[in-house]
Amino acid sequence: MKPGIALVGPGRVGCAVSKRLHEADYPIISIISRSMERATEACSYIGCSTTLASVQLADLATAQIILLAVPDDQIQRVAKKIQATTHFSRPATLVHFSGFHPAEIMYHQSSPLSLLSLHPLLPFADRQKAYADLQRCPCALESTDPQTLELGEELVDAIGGQPFTLEADKKPLYHSAACLASNYLVTLLASARNLLINCGIESEQAIQLLLPLAQASLENVEELGPEQGLTGPIVRGDIGTVTEHIKTLQDNAPELLNLYLQMGVVTVTNSQRSGRLNPESAAALQALFSAKIKECNAI
Repeated sequence: MKPGIALVGPGRVGCAVSKRLHEADYPIISIISRSMERATEACSYIGCSTTLASVQLADLATAQIILLAVPDDQIQRVAKKIQATTHFSRPATLVHFSGFHPAEIMYHQSSPLSLLSLHPLLPFADRQKAYADLQRCPCALESTDPQTLELGEELVDAIGGQPFTLEADKKPLYHSAACLASNYLVTLLASARNLLINCGIESEQAIQLLLPLAQASLENVEELGPEQGLTGPIVRGDIGTVTEHIKTLQDNAPELLNLYLQMGVVTVTNSQRSGRLNPESAAALQALFSAKIKECNAI
């Protein structure tokens, strides 16, 4: 018999993960939310009985695994409330899904609960898409207890993911990497869309024009790596084109100029690592970017 699970916070992450675990034959003990309506709807989505919906933390008492799927800034408060007010009838593990906070943020003095951080490296904009994408999704595990990490690996295997472990002190750096690869990628695409809008292209069409380019670039990275997958004027050493980019951004979208310049500095470094940008062109590009960045900072 697999350990019983209680979900606290039936949002996109909690519902997607719990649905996967339920389908892997982990019994759902209760689903707890501040809203009974939301808890009942989550039960229906996950596929368990709506009688398991609750607004009472006391209904966690018989669970062996508690999934704490609340926003990052609520994890510590809710975890401490659970441990201070609930008498567990058997050993249990408390799991949060933050990529930033360590498992120990849930620590409460004299609590018998084991603590685990399980972070699916996945955007959760839509719970059904996230549920599907959990298959083969990398999942970061962190705990000070080896046995708890083993449980984490079992849970990740059950949802179809690929587990890997992190040290607690590396989580902020790890989360920064995830932010760059996901959140900032979306921001870059939104910025590129806005430039196309300035060209007279409708917003929805602009995104549809950019997506094949972005997807092909990701495929290049997957097949060739980030250095050899890099294309464009910087890796070609085309200083004239870069200079015109800077000029047109100054004239038409000055709010994006510093972003372009800062990304350009890093792109020069990656271009050099690829072995395709000669030292003279690299030095000229870095000098151009540095001079323009100084101008921006002086304004």
